[in-house]
Amino acid sequence: MRRSITLLAGAAMATALLASGCSAGQIAETAEKVPSVPGANGNVSAPGGTLSVRNAMVVYHAGGYEAGADVPLDLHIFNDTSQAVTVTVTSPDARSVTLATGAKGTPSPSVSPPAPPTPTATPSATALPTGTPTAEPTPTAEPTPTAAPPAPPASVRIAAGSFAALTPTGAQFAQLVGLSEELKAGETVKLVFDFGGGTTLEMTVPVGVPLTPVPRGSAEPGEGEH
Repeated sequence: MRRSITLLAGAAMATALLASGCSAGQIAETAEKVPSVPGANGNVSAPGGTLSVRNAMVVYHAGGYEAGADVPLDLHIFNDTSQAVTVTVTSPDARSVTLATGAKGTPSPSVSPPAPPTPTATPSATALPTGTPTAEPTPTAEPTPTAAPPAPPASVRIAAGSFAALTPTGAQFAQLVGLSEELKAGETVKLVFDFGGGTTLEMTVPVGVPLTPVPRGSAEPGEGEH
């Protein structure tokens, strides 16, 4: 009886040692997993610190974008240096990249009171001598419409230690103007960030994912294929 009690005690101690060793010396598999980020990330060294772009993506649109369309971007640009920088965004996949007003920057429409009508003087009839021909009015040339000036490139100044969030839900966002080719879900575009002084960052930016699940049967061509 005493020998069986000793064996049970030894087994219990061995189990406790194995449990403590497992918790102290091993790392769970979930602890090594890095959460996925839908957008692209990149950084470049600069005098006094680092310049980086986080979670850059093309805003998702069901059905994608046709060639020649304007495409909104979602960008977060960080200036972790000791000096302010001005960053300009361009792309070889579009005619230009410009800044547009976002949802928070849209001005509310104001209605102006109608102006009172301006009284018009009634012309007095002038008697013309009998037999005098009346001169026909000379037609006036219509004004030639002038083309709207091109929008300035997407350029924003970021203070030292600060960042700029260029998203459609913010005050302003960057957009591709005149897409070169059609763009579908799962595809990418190239963006170039010029921070001045010869510091540039080239990135391949994907199309973002939908905020809500896409209904079954409405998946775009190429999605779900293996």
